[in-house]
Amino acid sequence: MFRLFALLLMLASPALAQQGVQINFGQSLRLDGSALEVTADQLNVDQATGATEFSGNVLAIQGEMRIAAQSLRLEYAGSGSGTGSQRIGRLIASGGVTMTTPDEALEAREAIYSLQAQSLEMTGAVMLVQGQNMLSGERFVADLRSGSGQMFGRVRTIIRME
Repeated sequence: MFRLFALLLMLASPALAQQGVQINFGQSLRLDGSALEVTADQLNVDQATGATEFSGNVLAIQGEMRIAAQSLRLEYAGSGSGTGSQRIGRLIASGGVTMTTPDEALEAREAIYSLQAQSLEMTGAVMLVQGQNMLSGERFVADLRSGSGQMFGRVRTIIRME
């Protein structure tokens, strides 16, 4: 209901469309502590930084979320436990990024997902589909903790009224 209300507000006010539109997200875009399975054509590990980069036909799966791109870089943050183990701090996907869940589908040229901040930023011809509704723009920023997001840059939407 909130999504429809926010999208209707955008249609009613062009000023809102220029400033960004609030949209609502469920928990489906949040990565959790379960295993992340990644397949790709190539893997490179930077020993100096500990970053891992997958390239070529990348597919990352965690639970019901799928991320497809041409490259996916995993940047690690220390756990602080003193054991030397590391946790993924950020995922940076580029080259035709597609994120899908049972509830949403997003496409963009690049996506930066911060696990610590639980934020997602997608740039470059962003398209978001929720159910039968579509929202597009040039930049999308989401706070996955609060379930809110904003789309910027010549925002366009299609709302099915049936």
